[in-house]
Amino acid sequence: EGKTIILDLGNANEDVMQYFSRQLSNAVFQHQTTKFTNKKLGNHYVQLYFEEAHNLFKDNDESEETRIYRRFAKEGAKYHIGMVYSTQSPTTILSDLLAQTENFFVAHLASQDDVNKLAKVNIAYESLKNDILQAKTPGYIRMLTRSHRFVISMQALKFIPPRSN
Repeated sequence: EGKTIILDLGNANEDVMQYFSRQLSNAVFQHQTTKFTNKKLGNHYVQLYFEEAHNLFKDNDESEETRIYRRFAKEGAKYHIGMVYSTQSPTTILSDLLAQTENFFVAHLASQDDVNKLAKVNIAYESLKNDILQAKTPGYIRMLTRSHRFVISMQALKFIPPRSN
């Protein structure tokens, strides 16, 4: 119906968070694949957002529990499923998820290992490793998108809602 649904599991017990994230993800994937099979996808797209993704897509975890997230990354576009995830630690994310990621927005990484992993996954970041480690300006972002195959630097401004009178 075009509605936005937010399921905030940020304060949940880790097992509860993993269980509901997986259940919801499997249900969405199944729903969209059924629509695809019946040629009823139309213009209906689903976008999933995972905060603190390192708690869900742990590197070297090829278990059944992470299979759905790997499927999102590899097959999701065909079924009109997009996935956004955030983490401060790329080294802890499943490598094949990082390899399938099309758009990167890098604000700040404090670890040489994290910057090296990012550069390993996408060579466009190789020449920016020192800049990423040294920049501390809030909102300063390096962006790599599918439509631009080179890194663009930008400054995101803090949102200040308009005052009501």
